[in-house]
Parts: sequence; C-alpha cells; structure tokens
Amino acid sequence: MSESEPDSGLETPLELELELEAASPAAGLAYEAGAPTRQELRRRTDRDIVSLAWPAVVSQFLATSVSLIDLWMLGRLGTEAVAVAGYTSQYYQLAQAGLLGLSVACVALMARALGAGDPARARHAFAASLTLAFGAAVVIAAASLAFPRALLEILGASPHIVDRAVTYFRFTLGSSIFFALSLTIESGFRASRNTAMPLLIAAGVTGVKLALNAVLIFGGFGIAPLGLAGAGIATLVAQVAGLTLFFTLTRRKNEPETAALRLSRADFTGARALFRETAHISWPAAGERLLVNSALFIYFRVLSGYGPASIAAYTIGVRLLAFSWIAPTGISIAASTLVGQALGARDVRLAARAGWRAARLSLIAALPMFLVFALLRIPLAESFTKDKAVLGPLEPFMLLLGVAQPFLSLHFTLSGALRGAGDTKTPLWSAIFGNWIFRVPLALFVATYLHADVVWVWATVVFDHVTRAVWLTWSFRRERWARNVGAGIGRGR
Repeated sequence: MSESEPDSGLETPLELELELEAASPAAGLAYEAGAPTRQELRRRTDRDIVSLAWPAVVSQFLATSVSLIDLWMLGRLGTEAVAVAGYTSQYYQLAQAGLLGLSVACVALMARALGAGDPARARHAFAASLTLAFGAAVVIAAASLAFPRALLEILGASPHIVDRAVTYFRFTLGSSIFFALSLTIESGFRASRNTAMPLLIAAGVTGVKLALNAVLIFGGFGIAPLGLAGAGIATLVAQVAGLTLFFTLTRRKNEPETAALRLSRADFTGARALFRETAHISWPAAGERLLVNSALFIYFRVLSGYGPASIAAYTIGVRLLAFSWIAPTGISIAASTLVGQALGARDVRLAARAGWRAARLSLIAALPMFLVFALLRIPLAESFTKDKAVLGPLEPFMLLLGVAQPFLSLHFTLSGALRGAGDTKTPLWSAIFGNWIFRVPLALFVATYLHADVVWVWATVVFDHVTRAVWLTWSFRRERWARNVGAGIGRGR
C-alpha cells in the first residue's frame, strides 16, 4: 500500500487476497511474464478515476456557478432577496437530499450488475430507481405547493419575508419532479461509466437558467421584471429542459453507452423484484442526507437568532463553500462507479485500490481550496456584499471553511466509495455523529447558554467534518464492505 492507503494492523480481506496471490505459482508466472506492477496499477487506477471524475467535476462546477450567479443576481434586489433565497434553499437542499439517496441506489445496483455482465438486471434497477424517485418527488412537490407559508415559518422567517418568498418557493420546489427524474437518468449514465453526457446536458441547462434569469428577474425583450418569481420560473424551466435532453439521449438507438438506459415495459415489470433491494440501499443514503439537512435546519434556526446579517453571511458562505465540494463530489462519483463495478466483477483488490486512490486525489485537490478560503476570503466576501454587518461574520466563517477542507474532501470521497460497495449505513452513522453529536449540540450550547459571538457557531462546522472523516477512514480501512461481492447487494446481508 502507498502512504495514502493506511495499514490497519489487521489482516483484512484485501491482505488475505494478496497473500494468496503471492503464494500462487500462477501469480508468480504472471508477474514474470510482465503483469503490471503495483505502481503501474496505481497509475492505471488514477487514470480511471480522473477520466470518470473530470466531466462530473465540470458538471458540478457549472451547477455551483449557476447557484452562485443566481444568488449574485438576487443580491441586486437587496439583502431581503438573499435571505429569501437562503430560507428557500434549506428546503430545496432537503428535497435534493432525499432524491440523491435514491440516486445512490441507482449507481450501486447498476454498476454492480454491469460489472457482473448482467445488463437486464441493470435495466431493472434503473427502472426501479426511476419509479421510486418519481413517487418521492411528487410528495415533495405537493407539500411545497400546498404549505409554503407553514414551511417557511418553521425556519423562523418573518411574515414580511414569507410574503416575498412564497411564489419563489413554489416554483423552485415544484421543479423537484423534473430534477428527480433527471438525477436518476444522470446516475444511470454514470453507472455505465459515461460522465461526459451529463456534462453536455449540464452545460445546456446552465445556459437556459442564466439566460432566463437575466430576462425574467430584471426584465427585457418586452417582459416586465418579475424579481424573485422570475428566478423561480427560470429554475423550473431549466429543470424541464434538462429532463427533456436526458430522455431524448436515452432513446438513441445503436448507442452501446445507453443500452442499459433504454427501458421497455418489461423492464418496469422486472423492476418490481428490485424495489425492496433499491429501498434497502436507498433508505440509509436518503436518511443520511435528511438527517444532515434536518441538522442544518436547526443550525439555520440558531443563526436566525443573530439577525438577517448572519443569515445573509451564511447563505453567501455556503454558496462559496459549494465550490469546494466540486472536486470531491466528482471523485466520489468515480469511486462509487469503480468500486461497484469491481465488486460486481468480484475483484476486491481493485475496489479497495480505487477507494484509497480516490481519497488521495481528493486530499490533493483540497489544498488549493484551503488556500483560496484562507487567503482570498476578504476579496471574495466583498465581491458579494458591501454591507459591513454581513462582512463581519462572513470573513471568519470563510476561514473556518478553509480549515475544514481536507476533512470535507476525505469524507465526501470515502462515502462515495462505500456507497458504491452497497454500504450506505456507514455514511449514515458518520452523519449522525458529525451533526447530531457535535455540530447541532455545540451550536445550541454556544448560542443559547454561552450567548457567544456567531463566530463560535461557525466553528462547530469544523467538528462535524473532522468527525465524519475519521469515522469513514476507519470504516473503509476495516473492509467489512468487501463481503458484498457479486451482483446482489441487499441479498445475503
């Protein structure tokens, strides 16, 4: 193992496999015949990770840029508009969290089936994921359309903010149905080791969203300025455009890359047998994200007690933080696909190597982000607001986000590797400990009992990411996930 692949001191399944290979005469002959060395295997794994990760990284960059530009445009409408975006984004992120949990199952099951050479099972898993994602999104959209005021008031939004937010909230959350289906199809492409196609679609959606934002928020081409409502409409239309593009590409015939995505009625019939297994993998992943976002709800409510300036600072800081998620998100997608396909092919060694090499690349990518947050935090903050009341808490918040970078990158990537192995419970436990044992209780303590400055509330973020990174590193090192070998994940557990 390399320096980035820690030795646990125990004989893991991977080490047992290496020992068996070393004792095998066939292995010795293969090595003498020119089998790749460990260094060559590591380089090959790095190339696979990079080839899968870079389109996902660019896609994530586009999505994050759109979110940031959207906030910048809304910032031209005033601090209240930024606060509205902040309140709405809490629910939008919560909705995305549950839907992302379903996409985890899609990648894990499809990658495992494709690695095992079973395209029919991959299509059934894809159909099951689409069905469940659509059902969940309908529930989310219906609740958001029916009870926008009650949902916003839960977060402590003032009546004036609620009045301004309702229309924007409904359009934004109503787009969840289209987002859910697009996300599932995107996951199918990635499970098939095709991350380039989602990138092209992300570029198209980006163009639609920004063009409509400019026209609908500020007016133009004979359209009156719609302000916040215009931004919500732009989000909805962009999601519809993205789903249309995804659906069109899955129907292309004579394209081997989309063979596992071209579904027939028989595939939806076959999906019934996989609903239970899909749910078995999905619920911990969805539960993890829902627990994290529920914790963020409480965290957000604590910040509400510090006033609108702290809410605006948090909203800007988190949007900037999203840029630091870009590389680890792309690398975790690659790790999930490679680990899943390797286990489907019953290659435990390749799966472990993919996970550790992905973690190494993610830590390397974290260094420049730390430097950006630490050294450029003041000019970055001032590019979004000149309000000194907002700049005061924003600058230390960004510095603390920089300190959290290596831990955030590590737990993002190892979570992806574990999910690719079908282990969605370990990331769930790490989220429980990071958020509910550290972040939320500490934030409540320093705000409610110590009445400390908001900077101390910001500091609890670091404890969250450190805890999750340590937990997931230890869990991946144990290699209990290596027991899940073969095409089935939920079975035999």
